[in-house]
Amino acid sequence: MAPRKIIIDTDPGQDDAFAILFALGSPRDLEVVAITTVGGNVPLALTSYNALQVVELAGRADVPVHAGCPRPMVKTLKTAEYVHGPTGLDGVDLPKPVTPLQGQHAVNFLVETLMAAPEGEITVCTLGPMTNLGMAMVMEPRIVPRIREVVLMGGGFFEGG
Repeated sequence: MAPRKIIIDTDPGQDDAFAILFALGSPRDLEVVAITTVGGNVPLALTSYNALQVVELAGRADVPVHAGCPRPMVKTLKTAEYVHGPTGLDGVDLPKPVTPLQGQHAVNFLVETLMAAPEGEITVCTLGPMTNLGMAMVMEPRIVPRIREVVLMGGGFFEGG
């Protein structure tokens, strides 16, 4: 059986970093088409930097990383440095990434990729705020039935439940 094609949409703090490493380390089961980043645990510049660090740590600099939305669609961005530290990946000292971010905005990448792929081929795994996916759905509603499924990691440390 062919590996499932996924796009990981993320705001890498430590939890997302582990999820990305597991996905990249499972090539028989998952084909990571790309990683898209969003402002969340820390601001977008840091989530994008962290994603590049993680793909390089995994030895998978071939996986493109696209920066996306810096804040939620409606509300003000609330970050979680109090949980993940000022960088989002505090507690580990990773080398500065040498792989550049892709030039295409994550929302445009999502729309283009989902419209070009056969219907039901790509799963979108959202590990952080779903802003990029929401914006892509607003920009091009025809992507909605083309997505195989959306798998999300949700919860709230201080929210209960």
